[in-house]
Amino acid sequence: MHFKVMKNRFLLPVIFLLIVVFSCSRKISTPAENVPFFHTWQSLKEREYDTPIHPAPEALPPSGFFPWAGTVSHHLLAHDYIDSWFSSLAEIRPPETIQRFFILSPSHFGLSIEPYSITTGSWGSDFGLVESDTVKVREIADRLTVGLDSGVFQFEHGVSTLMPYIKKYFPQAKVVVIAYEGEPPVNIPFSIFLAEALEREFDKEGKQKNFLMISTDFSHQGNVEETKIRDAYSRSYIEAPNAVSWNMAICDNRPGIFVLDYLGRKNLDSVILHHTTSWEIANKGAEDVTSYFFTYFADKN
Repeated sequence: MHFKVMKNRFLLPVIFLLIVVFSCSRKISTPAENVPFFHTWQSLKEREYDTPIHPAPEALPPSGFFPWAGTVSHHLLAHDYIDSWFSSLAEIRPPETIQRFFILSPSHFGLSIEPYSITTGSWGSDFGLVESDTVKVREIADRLTVGLDSGVFQFEHGVSTLMPYIKKYFPQAKVVVIAYEGEPPVNIPFSIFLAEALEREFDKEGKQKNFLMISTDFSHQGNVEETKIRDAYSRSYIEAPNAVSWNMAICDNRPGIFVLDYLGRKNLDSVILHHTTSWEIANKGAEDVTSYFFTYFADKN
């Protein structure tokens, strides 16, 4: 009896050691990363995805035009125009040609705890989840010397507004989302640092698989006449980005326009697909107008 007890005491450590060795020799799968989930207007059923009425475009890209960047509104009032912008982009850039959208958004509500807010989160929609490219997110966060700052995106419509359209038209694409203070005055060193962090993603090869989406609305809180004047300034840059200062673009995402200009290297061609205002869409709020430019940018041939 004593011998059996001693024998068992000897065998148990050996068996445990064999289990450990065997386990370590196998590839052990680990649970998926616990990423944040963010709702959108669609996942919250705040609005139906109505059949869009695509307005007539102001202009269409010429043959050979290959956009790698663009501006798009984050106001659902402009739903038809947003859908048209994504639909047209999917015709010019077939969905398989855009692996990632790098989305630059204003941080509207002062919730950022980092100078550049970035997240590994996913966004809900009726078309499925829009997932972050978590590897690329962490690379960019390291370049920007910031930690993850996901709390911002629970409420950030500069991002959540756009996610259902991404999943509808580019179902396989992933995102890298960065939010920051977008209103003037613009911190130039801050904007240069952001542009440099994205520079290698938009070299010649990167432009073939990435897209820089600048989430922005233009003139705010002016009356109809004031808005026309401001939009004339914005148009002057959009139509001639190589000749006119980026700071002429009067919008709520000035650093995003700076990044576009920086990465464009004074070699940008542009198309204004749509230009409209909240007054033109809703026919109300004549003293508090917001304007929208839906644009694409490409390198000059």
